[in-house]
Amino acid sequence: MRHVLALTIGLGLAAHVAQAQDNTEIQLDPDYAQGEHYATVTRGGITEEIYAAAEALAAARAGQPFPYGTVITMEDHRGGTLHRTIVMEKRATWEGGTAGAWRFREFGPDGQPNMTENGSRCASCHASQEANDFVFTRDRMTN
Repeated sequence: MRHVLALTIGLGLAAHVAQAQDNTEIQLDPDYAQGEHYATVTRGGITEEIYAAAEALAAARAGQPFPYGTVITMEDHRGGTLHRTIVMEKRATWEGGTAGAWRFREFGPDGQPNMTENGSRCASCHASQEANDFVFTRDRMTN
Protein backbone atom coordinates (compact mmCIF):
# COMPACT_ATOMS: atom_id res chain seq x y z
CA MET A 1 0.00 0.00 0.00
CA ARG A 2 2.86 2.37 0.80
CA HIS A 3 4.30 1.80 -2.68
CA VAL A 4 0.96 2.66 -4.30
CA LEU A 5 0.71 5.83 -2.22
CA ALA A 6 4.29 6.82 -3.05
CA LEU A 7 3.67 6.17 -6.74
CA THR A 8 0.46 8.21 -6.69
CA ILE A 9 2.18 11.15 -5.00
CA GLY A 10 5.15 10.87 -7.37
CA LEU A 11 2.94 10.90 -10.45
CA GLY A 12 1.01 13.86 -9.10
CA LEU A 13 4.20 15.83 -8.56
CA ALA A 14 5.48 14.87 -12.01
CA ALA A 15 2.26 16.12 -13.60
CA HIS A 16 2.57 19.41 -11.72
CA VAL A 17 6.18 19.86 -12.84
CA ALA A 18 5.18 19.04 -16.43
CA GLN A 19 2.76 21.98 -16.36
CA ALA A 20 5.60 24.40 -15.55
CA GLN A 21 7.07 25.91 -18.67
CA ASP A 22 10.62 26.88 -19.49
CA ASN A 23 10.08 30.45 -20.55
CA THR A 24 13.64 31.73 -20.18
CA GLU A 25 14.02 32.02 -23.97
CA ILE A 26 11.39 34.78 -24.07
CA GLN A 27 12.94 38.24 -24.08
CA LEU A 28 11.43 41.70 -23.70
CA ASP A 29 12.07 43.54 -26.96
CA PRO A 30 12.91 47.15 -26.01
CA ASP A 31 11.22 48.30 -29.25
CA TYR A 32 7.91 46.44 -28.76
CA ALA A 33 5.96 49.72 -28.57
CA GLN A 34 6.99 50.47 -32.16
CA GLY A 35 4.69 47.62 -33.16
CA GLU A 36 0.93 48.01 -33.47
CA HIS A 37 -0.89 49.17 -30.34
CA TYR A 38 -4.17 47.38 -30.94
CA ALA A 39 -6.00 47.38 -27.60
CA THR A 40 -6.45 49.11 -24.28
CA VAL A 41 -8.24 46.99 -21.69
CA THR A 42 -9.36 48.44 -18.36
CA ARG A 43 -10.34 46.13 -15.51
CA GLY A 44 -10.89 47.83 -12.18
CA GLY A 45 -7.73 49.79 -11.37
CA ILE A 46 -5.68 47.98 -14.02
CA THR A 47 -5.13 49.34 -17.52
CA GLU A 48 -3.51 47.04 -20.07
CA GLU A 49 -1.89 48.38 -23.24
CA ILE A 50 -1.38 45.60 -25.78
CA TYR A 51 1.02 45.52 -28.75
CA ALA A 52 1.73 43.10 -31.59
CA ALA A 53 3.52 43.07 -34.94
CA ALA A 54 1.60 43.86 -38.11
CA GLU A 55 1.90 40.20 -39.20
CA ALA A 56 -0.07 39.06 -36.15
CA LEU A 57 -2.85 41.53 -36.87
CA ALA A 58 -2.91 40.49 -40.54
CA ALA A 59 -3.31 36.83 -39.54
CA ALA A 60 -6.18 37.68 -37.18
CA ARG A 61 -7.91 39.78 -39.86
CA ALA A 62 -7.54 36.91 -42.36
CA GLY A 63 -9.02 34.45 -39.86
CA GLN A 64 -5.75 32.49 -39.77
CA PRO A 65 -3.84 31.16 -36.76
CA PHE A 66 -1.04 33.40 -35.58
CA PRO A 67 2.23 32.44 -37.27
CA TYR A 68 5.01 30.87 -35.25
CA GLY A 69 7.25 33.63 -33.98
CA THR A 70 4.32 35.88 -33.06
CA VAL A 71 4.97 37.99 -29.97
CA ILE A 72 2.25 39.88 -28.09
CA THR A 73 3.32 42.32 -25.38
CA MET A 74 1.05 43.67 -22.66
CA GLU A 75 1.86 46.55 -20.33
CA ASP A 76 0.05 46.32 -16.98
CA HIS A 77 -0.46 49.79 -15.48
CA ARG A 78 -1.81 50.31 -11.96
CA GLY A 79 -2.53 53.76 -10.58
CA GLY A 80 -1.05 55.25 -13.76
CA THR A 81 2.31 53.52 -13.21
CA LEU A 82 3.80 50.60 -15.13
CA HIS A 83 3.49 47.61 -12.80
CA ARG A 84 4.80 44.86 -15.11
CA THR A 85 5.04 43.79 -18.74
CA ILE A 86 3.96 40.34 -19.91
CA VAL A 87 5.19 38.82 -23.16
CA MET A 88 3.52 35.86 -24.85
CA GLU A 89 5.32 34.15 -27.71
CA LYS A 90 4.34 31.34 -30.08
CA ARG A 91 6.88 28.78 -31.31
CA ALA A 92 6.47 25.50 -33.19
CA THR A 93 8.73 23.74 -30.70
CA TRP A 94 6.29 24.62 -27.90
CA GLU A 95 3.23 22.87 -29.44
CA GLY A 96 1.23 20.71 -27.08
CA GLY A 97 1.45 22.91 -24.01
CA THR A 98 -1.45 24.06 -21.86
CA ALA A 99 -1.89 27.09 -24.16
CA GLY A 100 -0.97 25.41 -27.44
CA ALA A 101 2.36 26.68 -28.76
CA TRP A 102 2.36 29.81 -26.57
CA ARG A 103 4.55 30.56 -23.56
CA PHE A 104 4.54 33.56 -21.26
CA ARG A 105 7.08 35.59 -19.32
CA GLU A 106 6.67 38.46 -16.89
CA PHE A 107 9.04 41.41 -16.60
CA GLY A 108 9.15 44.06 -13.88
CA PRO A 109 8.83 47.79 -14.58
CA ASP A 110 12.62 47.90 -14.89
CA GLY A 111 12.48 45.37 -17.76
CA GLN A 112 14.08 42.59 -15.73
CA PRO A 113 12.47 39.12 -15.76
CA ASN A 114 10.39 38.13 -12.75
CA MET A 115 12.17 34.90 -11.83
CA THR A 116 9.40 33.83 -9.42
CA GLU A 117 6.76 33.68 -12.17
CA ASN A 118 7.12 30.92 -14.78
CA GLY A 119 4.10 31.74 -16.93
CA SER A 120 2.06 28.69 -15.92
CA ARG A 121 -0.73 30.84 -14.44
CA CYS A 122 -0.96 32.79 -17.70
CA ALA A 123 -1.04 29.57 -19.73
CA SER A 124 -3.77 28.00 -17.60
CA CYS A 125 -6.03 31.02 -18.07
CA HIS A 126 -5.29 31.38 -21.81
CA ALA A 127 -6.15 27.68 -22.28
CA SER A 128 -9.81 28.76 -22.25
CA GLN A 129 -9.22 30.69 -25.49
CA GLU A 130 -8.25 27.76 -27.73
CA ALA A 131 -10.85 28.84 -30.34
CA ASN A 132 -9.01 32.20 -30.56
CA ASP A 133 -5.53 30.68 -30.84
CA PHE A 134 -5.23 31.21 -27.07
CA VAL A 135 -5.40 35.04 -27.31
CA PHE A 136 -8.12 36.85 -25.32
CA THR A 137 -7.92 40.01 -27.43
CA ARG A 138 -7.86 38.41 -30.89
CA ASP A 139 -11.21 40.02 -31.76
CA ARG A 140 -9.75 43.48 -31.13
CA MET A 141 -7.14 42.85 -33.81
CA THR A 142 -9.81 42.60 -36.50
CA ASN A 143 -11.17 46.15 -36.07
